[in-house]
Amino acid sequence: MVTCIPASPAFVTASEQEVWARLRDQLGPDDVLLANVRLTEEGRDVEADLVVLMPGFGVVVLEVKGGSVWYDDGWCQAARGAPGRASGEPEVRWIRPVDQARDNKYALRTYVEGQPVWGSRARVRWAHGVVTPYSTFDDDFSVPELPRWALHDRRQQDHLVTRLRQNATKAGHQRPPDA
Repeated sequence: MVTCIPASPAFVTASEQEVWARLRDQLGPDDVLLANVRLTEEGRDVEADLVVLMPGFGVVVLEVKGGSVWYDDGWCQAARGAPGRASGEPEVRWIRPVDQARDNKYALRTYVEGQPVWGSRARVRWAHGVVTPYSTFDDDFSVPELPRWALHDRRQQDHLVTRLRQNATKAGHQRPPDA
């Protein structure tokens, strides 16, 4: 069974909880699943929704966006039940899921590589992705900041780990981490 850190995390959104549970059930015994990874850098705090460590493939930092998500010259999200809204009236807002995932990836990589225990080890493969468990995108959808293979929508949830392994492999040429 996958190692989960923490073993039973608390989540703010149902979408994050669902994706974590799906990964927990799909990942293998050598994999590690981290939830709500917080890091403070000079001048800012970051929080990665999920980080998946897969020996032989790479480390994938994920941003999970529930509700209805789409791209229209920028990323948008509609969520029901927003404070101050009439019941059933969705709040539509601009979001930056790719920036969040990418910034979190670089912050975590810098932190890990800066630890004395890392020593002189060579860089391993790091990737980032966005999971939209309730939204669907066309198979040919792609934007410069997020190729389709790094966007995991509603249709890909049943084989999410396979997609994450591909996401990691396609994202870089560094060596994959070992166990």
